[in-house]
Amino acid sequence: MRLPRWGDPDFWVAAWDDLRPRFVLLRLEVGHLRLRWGSPLWPFEETLRFGLLALPWLAYVWQWMPRAWRDELARPGRKARFVIEPPVGPPWSALEALLDGHGEGMLRLPSGEPFVQIDVVDRAERVRIEITQV
Repeated sequence: MRLPRWGDPDFWVAAWDDLRPRFVLLRLEVGHLRLRWGSPLWPFEETLRFGLLALPWLAYVWQWMPRAWRDELARPGRKARFVIEPPVGPPWSALEALLDGHGEGMLRLPSGEPFVQIDVVDRAERVRIEITQV
């Protein structure tokens, strides 16, 4: 473990980038309607991170479920079918990654860079949808 470089300006820039609250901002403009909605980014980021790191556990549990349950969940006539193939080994590395904070900041973009930006210009009106991190 190294001591912080207090005199290095890059250290302070990186520290502020880690501590700065990040928000996701949705802008919807249709004709005369202007809608703006903002939310903290961390709930979306943590939910996505948890889902990606929990998938190996789901595959591991799937192979130990009773065969009748697996057959019922994979039945072709179901509206929601679940089929996980092939069997996988123990997902200990996924647990270690989850506890180590792997994947934090996966939705981090430079400020003002949009996740989604759609501009449609029709003869009658303009439609703009933008999802940006601020």
